Amino acid sequence: MAKYDAVIVGSGPNGLAAAITLQQQGLSTLLVEGSDTIGGGLRTKELTLSGYKHDVCSAIHPMAMASPFMRSLPLEEYGLSFTFARYEAAHPLLRETGAVLSRNLEETIQQLGDDGKLYRSLIQDVVDRWEILAEDTMGPLRFPKDPILLASFGWKAVLPASWVASRFKTERAKALWAGMAAHGIQPLSNWTTSAIGMVLMAVGHRFGWAIPVGGSQEHS
Repeated sequence: MAKYDAVIVGSGPNGLAAAITLQQQGLSTLLVEGSDTIGGGLRTKELTLSGYKHDVCSAIHPMAMASPFMRSLPLEEYGLSFTFARYEAAHPLLRETGAVLSRNLEETIQQLGDDGKLYRSLIQDVVDRWEILAEDTMGPLRFPKDPILLASFGWKAVLPASWVASRFKTERAKALWAGMAAHGIQPLSNWTTSAIGMVLMAVGHRFGWAIPVGGSQEHS
């Protein structure tokens, strides 16, 4: 019977990242997947008509360029390439023009009009100092490189997204913010729901939201 140093159940993004990390440390690793293909939320399948491929879960990957771990992998050597839309995201409204998340931070701020100042206060530091913040929030537990930056991010991130939305004056700002925060898949009145909204918007400005050419599973 084969013996392994580690057994990982599930080949979604977290399982794959764990397996790669363990193998990089020289550990023999078994990755177990119950579905017919690996990838979890990174799968592409023919869900409707033959020959028409659809990403099962995620088709756009905001953290692909922002994650220190992802950037450490030589994915382009295995044929992976990304493309980017003109705008990262948008939230349409029925009675007025909706706001868009532009790669250009200043462009988004100008669109938001009276709410631009509040938006800048939420996002600017995260955009400008993402590299340090990413290490402190997405790396191993340790004393932060910049405790003040982490604390500044933390007190905003812990807020309910609904409370932040109530501070915006315009419908376009509220809608764009709510659409981002809703990626947390929990009631926006919950504490910490502002975190995902801040991060998704900030990495959109800093890196753009990457789209794998050919689909999420094109080079798995």
